[in-house]
Amino acid sequence: MPRLPLVVPLALALLLAQPSPLAAGQASALAAEPDWVAIAGTYPSLGTAQSRAELATMHWLQDTRTPADVARADVESRPDLACFLTALGTGMDASNFPATRALLRQAERDLKPVVATLKARYDRLRPYVVDPTLVPALPEDGKPSFPSKHAALGTLFATLLIQLDPADRDALAGEGKLIGDDRVMAGLHWPSDDTAGQRLGKAFASYWLAWPGSAQMLQDAAWEWTGLRR
Repeated sequence: MPRLPLVVPLALALLLAQPSPLAAGQASALAAEPDWVAIAGTYPSLGTAQSRAELATMHWLQDTRTPADVARADVESRPDLACFLTALGTGMDASNFPATRALLRQAERDLKPVVATLKARYDRLRPYVVDPTLVPALPEDGKPSFPSKHAALGTLFATLLIQLDPADRDALAGEGKLIGDDRVMAGLHWPSDDTAGQRLGKAFASYWLAWPGSAQMLQDAAWEWTGLRR
């Protein structure tokens, strides 16, 4: 079981009980918020066989990653529409999709408080803190490790973009997963952080798409993809 604080501060407990910040006018029509803690799940305790397996995986990734892998992970450290357009291999410019970019930015803003609350609750140490022989390929992140925000964002973005471009489902889903996986490759996250982030991103996408204001944003973005032939 993960290491949890013995006493959850009152402010954090209240935050866990409240719905996420919403765009104006959306709060009244929402269904009950999912149990994000249950969705994130847990991670292996230090010293267990699963924990040792995670460390072994990370050492293998550290030994086999290439400069090209690190360069890709560096670009993906700022997940955005451009990452997905690159994955489609069409040379499309993200600046031609302002409504789609706005859609992703709003979804990211709404997801962040959920991830931040979970990170504070679990307070998991980063892998390079636990094992100093793991050397991150990208700048260290001082925030708790579980769950991975990048994995959640990658999955969330991919799920929304598939709504707009279902023909490229596999490529979009693959890029969304890679955004999280590459944080493990770069030594910044445990594999279980990545898995939990993917679960969270998928669940949050379903929840967010049910918000009343999201339908209009999705419709606005859809016009940018209508009739697109590549």
